[in-house]
Amino acid sequence: MDTTDRRLLERLQDPLPLVERPFAVVADDLGLSEDEVLRRIGALNNEGIIRRIGPVIDPAKVGRVGVLAAMSVPPDQLEAVAAQVSTFDRVTHNYHRVARHGQCPYNLWFTVTAESEAALAHTVDLIADATGLPIATLPSRRKFKIGVRFAFLEDSDDE
Repeated sequence: MDTTDRRLLERLQDPLPLVERPFAVVADDLGLSEDEVLRRIGALNNEGIIRRIGPVIDPAKVGRVGVLAAMSVPPDQLEAVAAQVSTFDRVTHNYHRVARHGQCPYNLWFTVTAESEAALAHTVDLIADATGLPIATLPSRRKFKIGVRFAFLEDSDDE
């Protein structure tokens, strides 16, 4: 990853303009061609550095509900259970987390969104039935949202 990739990653953390060709605007901001920006985004995606580019939607503002859920999965079943959880359309993502200090029994975490509390509970029940494992649900009580921005240029040494 070179300095231009780092500059591109910094810029992609800003909102994309709502225009017909948003990456042309990004390219202009960086002094690159649109083709170069698209090529670099494709390469960064292929390398797994960029997973996706898309909107961040607040479920509550569009009439949906969501919950953080956790399961204690036997280590030898983790990959299979995670794959099974991912087959549910209402699961936005899941991830493995090692218990910290041996105090938390949960090692598979995921979020579920739905159009109603009833649909959310039904989906959680379906996942529990499909996996044969109990699920702890941790609904939000109050949000403390912060912005996260990664710095890519400060540690660059290839200029």
